[in-house]
Amino acid sequence: MSESIPESMDEVKLKMARLTIDGHKNVNEDEIITKAVSDLFQDYLDEAEEGHYDTANLNADTISVIDVTGNEITSFKSKEKDFVSDFKRDAMELCFRLEDEAIKIAKM
Repeated sequence: MSESIPESMDEVKLKMARLTIDGHKNVNEDEIITKAVSDLFQDYLDEAEEGHYDTANLNADTISVIDVTGNEITSFKSKEKDFVSDFKRDAMELCFRLEDEAIKIAKM
């Protein structure tokens, strides 16, 4: 994906260090992971749909997908209590799952 989106806990820690060095205060690991999960899924969805047609919204344990008319077309839940926990448990597995979900949605 993108160098700026962490895909592992090591990359999250590196991003946290970079932000701290750049002078950002109150750098929060869970916030970085939440943004990463949201951005990763949106990137996978845009790639699967060959453009930005649908928008993903992450709310703790649920990712909802909204179409261009503003209607929710589908949603899916995390395996753990939330997507941050899924990422911490096994980021690579979550990345594969997000990509698979994006492909399913693109085929709807």
